[in-house]
Amino acid sequence: MRIQAFLQVVLMLLLSTAVQAESDVSGSSDPRQLPRFPLSWIVSYNTRVVPEYALATGPMRKIEGIIAPEQDKRIKGELTRITYRVPDIHTPDQVFNYYLDLLKSMQAKILFQCSSRQCGSSNQWANNYFEVAELYGLDRTQFFLSASAGNLQLALYTVKRGNRRVYIHLDLIEPLKQTAETLAADLQQQGFSWLSDAEQLEPLIDFMSSNPQQKILIASYNRSEGVATAELLELSYNASSEVKDLLVEAGIDAGRIDSIGVGPALPVIDREQASGVWIQLR
Repeated sequence: MRIQAFLQVVLMLLLSTAVQAESDVSGSSDPRQLPRFPLSWIVSYNTRVVPEYALATGPMRKIEGIIAPEQDKRIKGELTRITYRVPDIHTPDQVFNYYLDLLKSMQAKILFQCSSRQCGSSNQWANNYFEVAELYGLDRTQFFLSASAGNLQLALYTVKRGNRRVYIHLDLIEPLKQTAETLAADLQQQGFSWLSDAEQLEPLIDFMSSNPQQKILIASYNRSEGVATAELLELSYNASSEVKDLLVEAGIDAGRIDSIGVGPALPVIDREQASGVWIQLR
């Protein structure tokens, strides 16, 4: 009996050791919005600025000889790529549902999700889309989703490899901090730029001061639900006028600035946010 009890203790210790999380790679960290799956650990981590990221909103398909997401949403910002290894006792669907519940609690908008062979080839997701070879697993075990939560855009992929290892990968894209240089680049390349924060106008003030002959239009929209159109027009006009007043207070000639509120109309580009302010060159 004593030998049997001893063996049971040894077995429990071995099992508990087996599921302890290993150390993360140096310099890595969890995204503040999404706590990691219990006992998982980071095996790959990097960040970089991307001028154009194709956030997949459809499965992998062969289009004109090229295998790529059937549909995507093009965005720019700072990309953080995190790959976690998950203890082998867990399955990809458990991991996927864990993150799906987190996203729902954040009131995130799910843009696309798929599972198994509906997603296409795991090889393409791993090596072409995420550029992480460890994610190449069994097609029938894969799960993918793309989502937006406020200013955060993300792609999530989980899979089991043939060696039974389970991985979860996150691509997180957040807006770049606006500077006079990024504002100028947007205005020159596309003719307009969104104000990332209508109360932090230093980049715009610097741009106007560095370009003393430049005139601009400050435009605002508001399409909040349950609000009459007349009130939306007033709210959007007030928002653009407030930005103009702040620029004038900062020493910018009022004659160089026009302002307009367009209410629920949005002539520049589609956006998920209910309201916003943008700048156009005149």
